[in-house]
Amino acid sequence: GLAMSETHDRLINALRDRYAIERELGHGGMATVHLARDLRYDRVVAIKVLRPELAQALGGARFLREINIAAKLQSPHILPLLDSGEADGLLYYVMPYVEGDSLRGLIARSGALAPSDAMRLLRDVVDGLAHAHRQGIVHRDIKPDNVMIADRHALLVDFGVAKALSDANAHHDLTSIGISLGTPAYMAPEQAAADPAIDHRADIYSVGILAYEMLTGKPPFTGTPQAIISAQIATAPVPLLTAKPDLPPAVAQIVMRCIEKDPAKRYQTADELLIALESLATPSGALAAPEGAKATPARRWAIAATIAAIALLAFFGSAKLRSDRWVQGTGLPELKRLIEAAENDSAFAVALRIQESAPDDSTLAALWPKFARAMVLASEPEGVMVYRASMTDTSLWRYLGTTPTDTVRVPNRVGMYRFQKAGYRTAYSLFVTGYPLTLDSVGAQFPEMIQIPGDLQRAFLVGSDGADPVLLNDYRIDQFEVSNRQYKAFVDAGGYRDRSFWVPPFRDGARTVSFDDAMKRFVDRTGRPGPASWEGGSYASGQAEMPVGGVSWYEAMAYAKFAGKSLPTIYHWARVANVGYARFVVTHSNMESSGPLAVGVPRGISIAGVSDLAGNVREWCINEAGATGQHFILGGGWSDPTYAFVDAYAQLPMDRSVINGIRLARYAPGDTTVARASLPIPRAFTDYTKETPVSDAVFASFRPQFDYDPLALDAKVESRDSTPDEWVVEKVSFTAAYGGERMSAWVYLPKRGTPPYQTVVMFPGSGSIGAAASTATPDTRISFVPGSGRIAVFPIFKSTHERSDSLRSDVPTMSIFYRDHVVMWVKDYKRTLDYLSTRADVDSTKFAYFGYSWGGYMGGIIPAVEPRIKASMLYVAGLTMERSRAEVDPLHYLPRITSPVLMLNGKHDFFFPTETAQKPFFRLLGTRAADKRYTVYEGGHDVPRTQLISESLAWLDKYLGPVR
Repeated sequence: GLAMSETHDRLINALRDRYAIERELGHGGMATVHLARDLRYDRVVAIKVLRPELAQALGGARFLREINIAAKLQSPHILPLLDSGEADGLLYYVMPYVEGDSLRGLIARSGALAPSDAMRLLRDVVDGLAHAHRQGIVHRDIKPDNVMIADRHALLVDFGVAKALSDANAHHDLTSIGISLGTPAYMAPEQAAADPAIDHRADIYSVGILAYEMLTGKPPFTGTPQAIISAQIATAPVPLLTAKPDLPPAVAQIVMRCIEKDPAKRYQTADELLIALESLATPSGALAAPEGAKATPARRWAIAATIAAIALLAFFGSAKLRSDRWVQGTGLPELKRLIEAAENDSAFAVALRIQESAPDDSTLAALWPKFARAMVLASEPEGVMVYRASMTDTSLWRYLGTTPTDTVRVPNRVGMYRFQKAGYRTAYSLFVTGYPLTLDSVGAQFPEMIQIPGDLQRAFLVGSDGADPVLLNDYRIDQFEVSNRQYKAFVDAGGYRDRSFWVPPFRDGARTVSFDDAMKRFVDRTGRPGPASWEGGSYASGQAEMPVGGVSWYEAMAYAKFAGKSLPTIYHWARVANVGYARFVVTHSNMESSGPLAVGVPRGISIAGVSDLAGNVREWCINEAGATGQHFILGGGWSDPTYAFVDAYAQLPMDRSVINGIRLARYAPGDTTVARASLPIPRAFTDYTKETPVSDAVFASFRPQFDYDPLALDAKVESRDSTPDEWVVEKVSFTAAYGGERMSAWVYLPKRGTPPYQTVVMFPGSGSIGAAASTATPDTRISFVPGSGRIAVFPIFKSTHERSDSLRSDVPTMSIFYRDHVVMWVKDYKRTLDYLSTRADVDSTKFAYFGYSWGGYMGGIIPAVEPRIKASMLYVAGLTMERSRAEVDPLHYLPRITSPVLMLNGKHDFFFPTETAQKPFFRLLGTRAADKRYTVYEGGHDVPRTQLISESLAWLDKYLGPVR
């Protein structure tokens, strides 16, 4: 079309001194190909020119870096790169012109290839691939379109392009300009599932798919892109000998090994695959007989009968039969496994495949609510297209519908949602609700800001949990941090001389500083007004789009006033940061690095598409941290550890560290919630490396508070249900240790094993505080215990579920009220063991403690005063920055714990940071080193389900013994 013609004309003009462009050879989704003559060497070449919008998204430096890395590849089966560059905004690369066709064209004309031809071409492809892999280069997009056929030999093309696209997509949504990463029909399962740890074995899988298509005429999975992606992850391909019974078995064996779902079961290197291909005895693909084996008539008959049986099965077995077999034998079991592992996105993909094959399956219908929810998506205006991607990879977007949608299903876990409509700004969010989302028109004010819906908001940063929640109205916040260029406008306008922008008094600790003295401090490295990181009154050359750094709180406030905006309050900042999903944010953020990165590039996206809340520069907030004279500066900077993102960090307002930056908010006129959200809030911080536990004598005075007089249990079985597959569940009640109260517990008895049983007693997370009445459904974190042949027990502690009272938080305080509740919780646990010890089906010598979150914290107290606990498993545990009275502070109890302790934590925990909360907890444990273990996983306030189960069961086997 016209755009293609314009590109052709631009290319002619831009390269006229080097190449004579003759004509366009063709075009695809990413590039146009032009025939040209190399004027310097008088040879015919092909020039590929990327689409202008793709070139802009990639960036010349990134693309040329990756494409030029591929230039060092020197193999007779890789089409060489002759030249590359950028001219008139066009990115191009030059290759020899090949008289021939692509493998795609050959298959389109000929259909399935003869095995001898297929193996000859496959050997060439793998030989080229092996050379690239030895150089550390992975192709990532092997498909028939990227294999050229010349003189009966195969040549691989476009090395480096997929890597450049993948890198660019981390900073720019390429799907928004119609570019997809990878080709679903040839993607390895790990690539389709967005596994970040993709390696060279993904290329081996793609080669296997390529071979399968050459031999049968089509790849194993066809249909819509989403259906193919789901199949790559969860569906076994039709065996090659079933699809093509006359194929030599040795050939089929090689191909099927290449397309194993598990990378560990494939050929581990391209060289290993090349050896297998070259071991085929004849061009037809027949293997030489093993040494000592003879092709007897009986053996030949058996082989023929086997092939005939497979062929008959393929002939008579309908697609419906195969589909039903997959649903019942593979699909549903895999779905149940993924649900149990809380891998909701993967479960969703498998469920869609099951639904496609068996839309009326009753088991699937019952399982949907466990990992997905149904909702109607609405927006203002209507007609907005909504897409969803997994947080682990936003390159694979699934279209949900156009607003207002019909009822659609989405996975329960957080995901990245994209909202698009022509004439409106694209919006992003980590979740969707039933409320309409409002999009700004492209011409609306403040295009650099994103609108955030208000709601009741907690500060919810480590050390600020004690602050009361505040109801916020809708507001706007900058998508990116303030740049040097933006801040320069304030400096050039005389901002450092105009008193109207500044908020006195200026305080340096306890001392008040005058305006003139403050301005003498607010200078750059050369004494000129400006940030501490500048020189000569300006930023360094090429640093215009870097985030401004080296500013005090007072400078940030002055710039905000100049810009007609405000510094965010800690509540408004925390609402956007949504640190509960830190694990999905910090892994894509600029933290633990050597310097800042330019603003304007989406990175570490949080709610609504706001970028760089984690890392790059710290961001000043308006609130004071209690009465300390410090102000909050949040999110951490480029050199900070990842846990800094979740920390309510504060420092003196005169601090001008180069890592101090700015992000601004804007509130509606008359917003009365801002004043409340701007008030000082307390910041708790405890450096446990400097804290000392009390002496043994003092600790001995703490122990009697957990004692109680002997009381009749008066135990009752309130209900009993034996219908679940793996357990019988009883709800029991008995007399509590205080106040004449009764407490209850859910007891899950295994249907395997032999009594008396080992017993795991759980202390839950804070979600149980003030929660609805408990049900017979076990907490998912201990549901694996009965299946192992052990009893699991879920006590109803004071303040939880049907025993809720006025306590609303597990955050420690110095109050008597909190202290008394800790005492009651310990007594509830001890009383539960009293009851269990009366049961003949319980081995009262083998009790284990299991604590989750709040229960992990309490695991620093209860095992110190309850000797019947023989081992503990703590699922996310640590110390809090807030402190309680000494008599219920884990600091003093941890050294007195001597029983074995397993501690499983997430690296990006938003409640128990690794360095300040988890490690001090573990270090203080009195358990001998051989009997305590601390493992950190790449996660947040959770650990992988499979690891939780395997580690916990191994711990129980070791310290309580294997079940009988």
